[in-house]
Amino acid sequence: MGKHIVVIGGGIGGIAVSYYLRKLNRNIKITIISDRSYFGFTPSYPHLAMGWRKFEDITVPLAPLLPRFGIEFINEAVEKIEPEKEEVKTISGRSIGYDYLVVATGPKLVFSAEGQEENASSICTAEHAIETRRRLEVFFEDPGPAVVGAIPGVSCFGPAYEFVLMLHYELVKRGLRTKVPLTYITSEPYEGHMGLGGIGPSRRLMEDLFAEKDIKCITNVRIKAVEKDKVIYEDLEGNEKEVPTHFTMLMPRFEGPEAIAFAGDKLAHSKNKMLIVNKCFQNPTYGNIYGVGVVTFLPPVELTPVPTGTPKTGQMIEGMAMAVALNIINDINNSPDRYTPTLAAICIADTGDEAVGFLANPVLPPRMWVKTKKGKWLHYLKTAFEKYFIWKVKSGNIAPWFEEKVFEFLFKSKLVKLCSSCENFS
Repeated sequence: MGKHIVVIGGGIGGIAVSYYLRKLNRNIKITIISDRSYFGFTPSYPHLAMGWRKFEDITVPLAPLLPRFGIEFINEAVEKIEPEKEEVKTISGRSIGYDYLVVATGPKLVFSAEGQEENASSICTAEHAIETRRRLEVFFEDPGPAVVGAIPGVSCFGPAYEFVLMLHYELVKRGLRTKVPLTYITSEPYEGHMGLGGIGPSRRLMEDLFAEKDIKCITNVRIKAVEKDKVIYEDLEGNEKEVPTHFTMLMPRFEGPEAIAFAGDKLAHSKNKMLIVNKCFQNPTYGNIYGVGVVTFLPPVELTPVPTGTPKTGQMIEGMAMAVALNIINDINNSPDRYTPTLAAICIADTGDEAVGFLANPVLPPRMWVKTKKGKWLHYLKTAFEKYFIWKVKSGNIAPWFEEKVFEFLFKSKLVKLCSSCENFS
């Protein structure tokens, strides 16, 4: 057996990088360590919360799956990363050595507004989405004002937009919309900012959508507290205000997990404890440690009056996974070639019977171009991609040529590109 590559995380990033690695080299040892026993298709968690998907529709058990592809699976949480020893330690005290480490844990969820974890729902995990579904059923029996949004520091706004638009659709379908004033409240400076400084005409598009669907929007605020019957926020002048609610869903803030923080400031960024990486998604200090997905630190697109983070979409994560796999294999083969993901972002927000699509190439300005689209075909495209990705996980099929063609059609660009050097992010 060749080099041992340990991947922390069994989500989109962890599975993708492991499958790419196995496709590129049959002789390496690959171990996935995850605190969850299943793969879950994160983009469909809002649908799970709304009752439009079942848990088994968008998840795949990992223990019976991964050994079929020569990948070891350890179903434990990682407590510590020890780069000097080239080991990770699990919560049970087990030590696992590695030649290369890929961190793809996803974020630690931080419910920083007072009462947020108890009184507000979330859709960031399957478990949260299932609990949100339960709360929604209670809410539908006794409807009233509803609040959806994002607290300061959130770096993923797409699910919040998607959820409020899906909730509007579901309320209309149930004949309850006239009983539910809907409010979207956010740290963003304007509707459609999304932590990206806007995507072309995304501001006008979201303003029009909210106006059409009678969704009130409150921007540029810090959510301070969530109570059962109200959300308390502070505006830029420091004035404290509140909005009534019977049901609340707020995106939590993302930080790096404790395992990264334990390793110190050479791994954990001082801002949010996310993994420090260069443009090849390699840690600059420890060259055998890479990052994939939301857990990696990207600089904010722009400074905003209330802090917002840069999102990492599923397509960006796929590009990171492919680049990291290529770089590790090239390193094993003593090749100097290095790859960087293009970081072109695609976000499709489902609205029930149609969807809104946002495309930015690249996500970090200056951009070559941006596009915004709206229509039923995007609704079907998102559903089709969900089915395709679940099939890909179950079958072990990585078809980068297919995905490159899809994204070349959508973006006119590749998922990854050869780079002359792995520069740090500015």
